[in-house]
Amino acid sequence: MRILVVLACLMGLFGALPAHASELEDVFGREVPLGQGRPAVVLYANRDTRDVLREHAMRFAYDLRRQHPIVVVRVDLRGIPGFFKGAASREIRKIHNDSLDKVRALFLSQGQQPPADLEESLFMVADTNGAPHSALGLEKGFRQVLVQALSSRGRELVRGPFPQAASAINRALTAPSPSLISAVSR
Repeated sequence: MRILVVLACLMGLFGALPAHASELEDVFGREVPLGQGRPAVVLYANRDTRDVLREHAMRFAYDLRRQHPIVVVRVDLRGIPGFFKGAASREIRKIHNDSLDKVRALFLSQGQQPPADLEESLFMVADTNGAPHSALGLEKGFRQVLVQALSSRGRELVRGPFPQAASAINRALTAPSPSLISAVSR
């Protein structure tokens, strides 16, 4: 009987692990659907790198439109005093909305309709402790945006400094997946 109880507990634990591991919320409390069927581009930024994003990110996202990725901007708030983190999150929400307006305007200026799911394709995450940035080797106060491409299953394809790595990101997202290649070659 003890073995059944232990097995039931382990099954419950293993069942809960994937759900917890995939939980990532943006500044609006929406789950970020990484690894759930769409490729993703993740930009790691902070307040010191916002000008790089303003200058290059909209065009970069537009250039990736055929790959239809989720775009996630992870903002490192380690340099923001705790008292101001709420204000920083509100500012990130405002930047999110402004970014959507600019992307829509960019599509229209190119004679194209913006994607219907544009709002479900951009996520901004406020990382209060900077753990994801630290895990990638970005020290507090870093000055270079890092960009990362993830497969539709959430596996890292390539990463590098942004905007320099933009073409590598585009190539990684347009390359056929290895599982597709092996299925076609059989």
